[in-house]
Amino acid sequence: MSRICRPSVLLATAVAGAVLAMGGAYAQRPPAPVMVAEEAVISGKIIDIDPDSKAVLVQGPRGNVVELIAGDEARNFGQVRKGDIVTVARGAAVVASLEPIDSKATALAEQVDRTSRAAEGGKPGIMREVTTTVTAEITQIDPANRLITFRGPRETLRTVKVEDPAIDLNKIKRGQMAKVVYREVVAITVRAPAPATAN
Repeated sequence: MSRICRPSVLLATAVAGAVLAMGGAYAQRPPAPVMVAEEAVISGKIIDIDPDSKAVLVQGPRGNVVELIAGDEARNFGQVRKGDIVTVARGAAVVASLEPIDSKATALAEQVDRTSRAAEGGKPGIMREVTTTVTAEITQIDPANRLITFRGPRETLRTVKVEDPAIDLNKIKRGQMAKVVYREVVAITVRAPAPATAN
């Protein structure tokens, strides 16, 4: 299996950190200072497989190619074939709870991951749900679109969606410290390509 240049591309960015249990060796752009996580679905075709290293080359929709390496969690790797389609579905970051706290609180963050894998015998797949609890400064509130922006422990800004109508954004003020709990889900699946349609 030849090794290729791994450009920073949309497919690589979506897969990053999601591990197909394929945590990869590829370059990626640093995140933007302010980011709104939007729902995205990206697919690519497997063009080469190295069963010894559990590496696959995936060609994205624009012809870009990235290398993904299956980790120990990658169940059913032997079911992967050239031409299979890898699909990454990433959900928007959604706030589960939001509450103001003492303004003297220190910015903190912790994450809890829940991972589920494909059943034995089928194509590989993984779903990862990450719940993040952040104590951070609220820097912007957009009540019309139900969005809040906060400054996290690393001084980066993050914008997340508040979908729950029970969360009252009027109780949160700009410049206030708040405890924010939000969830993100990334699902990666591998499937055989659809059969060609006869003319």
